[in-house]
Amino acid sequence: MHKSLDERCAPHVQKIMVHLADYMAQRGLSDEEVATGISRSRPTVSRIRRRLVRPDWETLEEIKKFTNGVSTADDYQNLEVANEAAQ
Repeated sequence: MHKSLDERCAPHVQKIMVHLADYMAQRGLSDEEVATGISRSRPTVSRIRRRLVRPDWETLEEIKKFTNGVSTADDYQNLEVANEAAQ
């Protein structure tokens, strides 16, 4: 298995998990602004932000690009979706 560049350069540094909701709150971004930035609908961004759904792989790639790598697929790997928690 290959380690990422960050792990090879600084193995003692752990990435801070940043969900899209946290990224948006830190920067004061609206659902509409993010939707435009990731080429998705505002309701889709709203559902992701509220942790009602996990983004698909294509959306995760768009989120990663939009956030300049701050929010990645790893940030959603162990995400407990609100709908699953209610069951």
